[in-house]
Amino acid sequence: MGNALARVTSILCIPYGYTVTLWCAGAWTVTRYGPPGRSDVLLFATGAVAAFLVLALMGRPRLDPEVPMRVPAIVVLNALPILAVAIVLGVPQGAVSRGAAFLASSFLATASYVVSLATLICVLKGGPRGK
Repeated sequence: MGNALARVTSILCIPYGYTVTLWCAGAWTVTRYGPPGRSDVLLFATGAVAAFLVLALMGRPRLDPEVPMRVPAIVVLNALPILAVAIVLGVPQGAVSRGAAFLASSFLATASYVVSLATLICVLKGGPRGK
């Protein structure tokens, strides 16, 4: 059972953390601005996808030929959603309009999570370029 748990958690650690982060960002945005309309849902998806694409394009030149790339085992202890959600929670209500809030919260959640995870991997692998 221990081997099976290790395998499953190692496979799920990164997407699980992202799911928790994005859900919290959406829940917080709805709490502050009310239920989303059709355009708000589209803006939320657009913000998340935009952040992911920007960061993916930045990392693309260093991508291994096959994905997923191997990551340090410590990444299984993925508590980074807490940091990413704290960043989203730190944006003051009313700082942006309702529509922009749905776009910004998903963009910020995605960027915060991906960058914090990338930073952890770089540190664990020995420097800014991650060996």
